[in-house]
Amino acid sequence: MKTIILSTLLGLSATCLAATAQTLPQNMTVDVPGHSLRIDVPAQPRHMLREEFQQFAGAYDLSNGDTLQLRRAGTIMYARIGNQPEHRIVATGRNSFVALDRQLKVRIDHHDDGSVGGELVMVVPARQLADGSAQGEHLATLGFPGR
Repeated sequence: MKTIILSTLLGLSATCLAATAQTLPQNMTVDVPGHSLRIDVPAQPRHMLREEFQQFAGAYDLSNGDTLQLRRAGTIMYARIGNQPEHRIVATGRNSFVALDRQLKVRIDHHDDGSVGGELVMVVPARQLADGSAQGEHLATLGFPGR
């Protein structure tokens, strides 16, 4: 009988401690923002020489089976996904680019072992789904494991 009472009291005190541990004063809380996808064009794009861009020019296989192509014509750089229209791009970093129409941004990582990785964030247009519902325009992230 003493064991039952003692275990009940211990259980209640543990529950009370857990309840008070979960309540924090307002000044002790921390907001943690989620990862938000955004495509922003910088006010001042990074100047990239033809020789610098040459290492990024070419075709990249994307994780969804599509292809990303980067090319340069004179001083203008372009990106194309699959058979979609080209997007004029500017450099935002030493290995990253964004479309001036805010439809895509890409980061390309060349690894020491010769492999290529990176990330493409693109606008997926609104579409009608097979079940009759509609999916609005949204941003999607794709990776590309090879070149």
